[in-house]
Amino acid sequence: MGKRWLNFDSCLPEKVEKDSKLFFVTTADIAKWSVISVCIGLLVGFGTGGCLLLLEWAIPFARGHNPFIFPVYFLLPLVMGITSFIVSKSFKEASGDGTEEIVYDAVANDRKLRLFPFLLKQAATYLTLVFGGSAGKEAPAGQLGAYLSLIFARAVNLGMGHTERIVIVIAGVSGGFAVVFGAPIAAGFFALEALFAGRILYRVLVPAFIASFVACWSMHVLNVEYIYHPVSLGPVPEFWELINLLKAVAAGFFFGLVSYIVILSMNFANRLSRSEPIHPFLKGVIGGSLIVLLALLFGEKYLGLGLETIDRAFMDTYSAQWYDPLLKTLFTSVTLGFGGSGGFVTPIFFTGATAGNFFAQIAQTDIPLYAALGFVSILAGSTNSPIAAIILAAELFGLEVAHFAAVTSAISYLVSSNKSVFAPEIIDSIEKRFKKHIEI
Repeated sequence: MGKRWLNFDSCLPEKVEKDSKLFFVTTADIAKWSVISVCIGLLVGFGTGGCLLLLEWAIPFARGHNPFIFPVYFLLPLVMGITSFIVSKSFKEASGDGTEEIVYDAVANDRKLRLFPFLLKQAATYLTLVFGGSAGKEAPAGQLGAYLSLIFARAVNLGMGHTERIVIVIAGVSGGFAVVFGAPIAAGFFALEALFAGRILYRVLVPAFIASFVACWSMHVLNVEYIYHPVSLGPVPEFWELINLLKAVAAGFFFGLVSYIVILSMNFANRLSRSEPIHPFLKGVIGGSLIVLLALLFGEKYLGLGLETIDRAFMDTYSAQWYDPLLKTLFTSVTLGFGGSGGFVTPIFFTGATAGNFFAQIAQTDIPLYAALGFVSILAGSTNSPIAAIILAAELFGLEVAHFAAVTSAISYLVSSNKSVFAPEIIDSIEKRFKKHIEI
């Protein structure tokens, strides 16, 4: 017995020395990445925030200073013809949404950044949104975050290996999403769940969270608009809470079904955007003409970002129709499939909020609550991001909503068959690099 204690004591200094070295190495690594992430957050926050402010100004300016006798979206055939041609010739693999392709290019391309094609892609996105194409602003924000973070890393000569490059891109993308969402924790998780195949590691979360928080602070400094609707349920009887939970289960199935429809539509748009059965310019003209025709038939509220309708969906006095989520999905699929450029997520928010509003009418329950649940649950189901969706519910709508969102988001994610609006082959490629260089 004495010999065992003697052996243990002799090993103790060596173990303490090893643990001390690990402590100092880990502390130094965290300190290094904290400084880098703060710098990335500032650059991405002010850079992306400035671009979004420009977009916020340009959209009403184009409508208010329209010199023609017809609405500005009548120019979509010409605009989408131009954007389709530009992206097809400069950055074809990033047609449509293109976020996952640009992130993969940023992660995998060890040579010069394709800066000029990237800028053309950004210009195509802003043209699409300003002239009424149905798309989202989170795609250019995430893409800009990825490129700005790498530009910073090269400017200060960080000496990036594969591992550092991936972490820097994740931090940049998280910061870009934080500026759009106004929800830094959800933004960090969303970047990992949606674009990096759910590979959530603490060593990556630290830079992602720091960059997200700093970018979100920058966004508030610039006063960038974002969706924020606190929902207060107030003190409620326990029996009512149980009934509402049962309704939430039913809502989760409903949101999962809508998510599956969104996935099928957006995947079709992805494939169509990369195909060239006809000249890219002509494809854009056809798509723009279809959007104009659809707007004349069903109304203009499905054009553009659709933020006004999202805000209305949280009001007790607003009644969404059953076809609102479907038509927004159709408008977005045509826009992105026929040469327009932009993101999936903002249209998904429109689809989710209106679907939740409609479900609340049918179930005779709280409209703001279920608009919020639809908002996050269809995001969870269509992008494979249930954790981010639950946290997003807490950050944008309040902790009371997050309790129900945990149920609806998980069910929606399961019902939608673990598929995603993002191209699966690109996500798989990103995942392989992530596993090779990060999970070691």
